[in-house]
Amino acid sequence: MRPALALTILLALSGAALAQQPPDPGPAPSSEAPPRQAKPRPRHAPVPSQPIMVYDARIEAGDLRISGSVRKPGAIVVLDDDISIQADRRGRFAFRVPYRPPTCVVTLKADPDEREAVVANCAAEGPPGPPGPQGAAGPTGEPGPKGETGPKGEPGSKGDSGSKGDSGSKGEPGSKGEPGSKGEPGEKGEPGAAGIPGAKGDPGPKGDPGPKGEPGIKGEPGPAGGAGSRGETGASALRAVRKSDCAGGCTVTCAADEMLVTAHCLKGGTPVYDGEGATCPADASGIVGFCTRR
Repeated sequence: MRPALALTILLALSGAALAQQPPDPGPAPSSEAPPRQAKPRPRHAPVPSQPIMVYDARIEAGDLRISGSVRKPGAIVVLDDDISIQADRRGRFAFRVPYRPPTCVVTLKADPDEREAVVANCAAEGPPGPPGPQGAAGPTGEPGPKGETGPKGEPGSKGDSGSKGDSGSKGEPGSKGEPGSKGEPGEKGEPGAAGIPGAKGDPGPKGDPGPKGEPGIKGEPGPAGGAGSRGETGASALRAVRKSDCAGGCTVTCAADEMLVTAHCLKGGTPVYDGEGATCPADASGIVGFCTRR
């Protein structure tokens, strides 16, 4: 019991001694003021060492990616004279387009500057390979629908038929010639003996034929019938009357001793018949009429 009691007393005395020691005053105060921290300076865009700077140019994930800067903020940067983009306020730009340059070298322009850049991860096009075998012919396509038939044009008006000419009178037949005189009969032969026929007598001489009668007088030909207006080839059968360049419509009429057979509008339109004449609408360029004598 005594050793344990002595140890307890020593621990208690040690704790009291530690409690009576003054606290650590810490480091002595310094008479020098603490150094002032420098304020961070604003960061400015780096001035490019050449007019057009290229930071990165490569093909990645199927896109062409080019980033860089130009010396003029807000300038228009053109890639291969085709694709353009505007630089920001610091003059930086970035392209990201699905494009692969054939030679893996691109041209960048920012007026008035220009430069070329090599694209990484890019393979230039090789020479064209030999043509492959011809593919099999595809199936025949279905025939397209047949176009609609256009409307049938209107038939033209039928011309009036001309009057039929009168037939000429038949000529008188000539007079019949006089018959010739009858010849004389021959002499009668002697009768033969009984039972034996006699010889046949000679025929008498033949009478001469009478003279031939004179031919009759030929009759006069009858008068020719009048020529109709249709199917005749005479120069006076039909007379054409034409008018063109008429303002507000063209009109044709025939002479007093003629009648209008038919009319035709030039370059469109249908004639309108009015009494002795015909008229074409204003959209026609002229009219042609055909007249015949009554």
